[in-house]
Amino acid sequence: TMQAQQIAPPDMKCKDKFLILSTAVPDGTTVEQISHDI
Repeated sequence: TMQAQQIAPPDMKCKDKFLILSTAVPDGTTVEQISHDI
């Protein structure tokens, strides 16, 4: 879970990093056609 910082960083710059993974699929693809192999 994500939590707010208790103390602000000295330089007030956020250094959080997030990894977002996505895959483009053809229009009309259904949930049943999606697997972990995509």
